[in-house]
Order: sequence, then structure tokens, then C-alpha cells
Amino acid sequence: MFAKVVADRYARAVLHNSPDLATIERVKDELALLRDAFETQDSFRAFLLNPKMPVAVKRQILESALKASLHTNTMELLLLILAKRRQRVLPEIADRYAELCDQYRGVEHADVVTAVPIPAALQDSLKLAVQRFSTRQVEVSLQIDPKILGGVIVRLGGRIVDGSLRRRFEDTRRAMLAARLPRMGSDSG
Repeated sequence: MFAKVVADRYARAVLHNSPDLATIERVKDELALLRDAFETQDSFRAFLLNPKMPVAVKRQILESALKASLHTNTMELLLLILAKRRQRVLPEIADRYAELCDQYRGVEHADVVTAVPIPAALQDSLKLAVQRFSTRQVEVSLQIDPKILGGVIVRLGGRIVDGSLRRRFEDTRRAMLAARLPRMGSDSG
């Protein structure tokens, strides 16, 4: 919970200091790259989290390595979380910043899960159908999960529409178990 609160504060501050949409998008992309490096590159994470290395040394190394390629807002955020010893929260800050950017742009994300890949010709139709469920612009992410057997599951914001065959089978099974069937072999006449 603490990480979410801290991440929200830093992400909002960076967004507030971004002068235009191009800057917002660039910082979002750069934070995503930093998050990915933190989560996947042991050496980068170990460097940032090394308690024996003075912050001033880390700052010098980061500035010489990244200052030329990162936007000023991204670099200032990275140095600030370093100074405040909040490096562990970098992934949460990047995620929260991306969420705030989407809100700012009026974008909502939808995850669409199918059992098999959807042909390219049908993907546009599916995206249009999902778009009808929202007043915002929807960005659709397609995923494959053979466990759903068939049909489609759509997650849009806090809503889930489960039209999978697996769900239908489970519903049918529950209905059959709940139904009171007459016993065989009993004569009522």
C-alpha cells in the first residue's frame, strides 16, 4: 500500500510538470524502459539498490550514462527517487504514470482473450465491438489462452464479459447439479 501511495505522488508530480502531450508520452516510454531494466537486469537493479555505494556516486554514474538520452523530467525523477532512497518503487511509479497518462489522454485498455489467434480481418471488427462498451478511446490487447476452449473474454476497466465456452460449460454443469432430477426406479403410480 505504501508503494502505491508513493508511486502516485511521484507520478502525479512528473505529469504535472510535463508541458505537452509529446513530453508526457516520451516520459511514459522512458519510465517503462527504466522499469523493464529494473525488473529484468540484475546488474541495473543491484546498482540502484546497493546500500554501500554513496548516492552521489550513483548520481554521477546515472547522469553520465543517461542524461543525454533521457528527457529532463525523466532524469530529474530518477535522481529524486535516488536521493530519497525510493528506487524500489520505480516499477510502481512507471506503472502509475502510464495509468495517469492514459486518463489524461482519455484512453482505456481492454484485454481480449481468445482460445486461438484471431485472423487479422476479424481483429478490426472485434476492436470496434469492444469500443462500443466505452465512451473513451479503447486500446485493445489480444491474448491467446487455449484453456478457455472457445469464445472470448473481454476485460475493459473494471468490467469483465466472459463469453468463453469454458464458462458456458461451467454454468451448464452448475445448473444440472442444482436441478432436482427425479430418482429413477421409483413408481409414483
